[in-house]
Amino acid sequence: MDYEVELQPGRDQTAESLLVRHADGTTDEFRLHEYERVYAVPGLYEEVVQRRLLSASATVLAERLVACAADAGLVPADLAVFDLGAGNGVSGEELRARGVRTIVASDGITAARDAAQRDRPGLYAEYLVGDTDDLPQVPELIREHELNALVCAGALGLGHITADSFHRLWSAFPAGAWFSVSLHEDLAEPGGSDFGDYLAGFAAREHGGEILVREPFRHRLTMAGEPITYVAIVARKSMPGA
Repeated sequence: MDYEVELQPGRDQTAESLLVRHADGTTDEFRLHEYERVYAVPGLYEEVVQRRLLSASATVLAERLVACAADAGLVPADLAVFDLGAGNGVSGEELRARGVRTIVASDGITAARDAAQRDRPGLYAEYLVGDTDDLPQVPELIREHELNALVCAGALGLGHITADSFHRLWSAFPAGAWFSVSLHEDLAEPGGSDFGDYLAGFAAREHGGEILVREPFRHRLTMAGEPITYVAIVARKSMPGA
């Protein structure tokens, strides 16, 4: 890296910031969630979130998805994944490292796609930019690439992807498909968020199914060194007649 990074704790995870001192003597201050700016600096997201704050969501979701699929008699190469809120490709990289064959991605900002293509060229078969509700090609891509799993690492709630938007995307997946998602422990509870309510009624919902894993884990550390607990959830869509 041709820069140094100083972490600056905030009142909560949305207010954390970092100071970047470049080799030329200039400095930049970022809020950690200013992804457009963070992704523009190669390696900055990985240095801060992955290495210093020990983010685990991408790893945990990939591991739990592959393990659940194995319990159903599938090998990783049988999985073809839509990486929702893919960012700069950390989640997709974890999936590919475990043998997942095809990965299609989406994110709400162009900077995420640009960073993924810069840092992880060839990782994604397709990378879409925008809300999936506004991307009419998504159902056809699911059919074309025979996608059978939906992964979303930490992009649910907190002003990001809503439960309704998630369900509309999930509804385009075939029977027997999987999802593997993570979100803050408070948001995962009924009444805690729209997604917590969605999960509470998942089994009875059209295009619902069975929740196989619901596991609290340390998502990452705050910049003050305190653990942030998320919940990993893996589910499988019901088969016809089930």
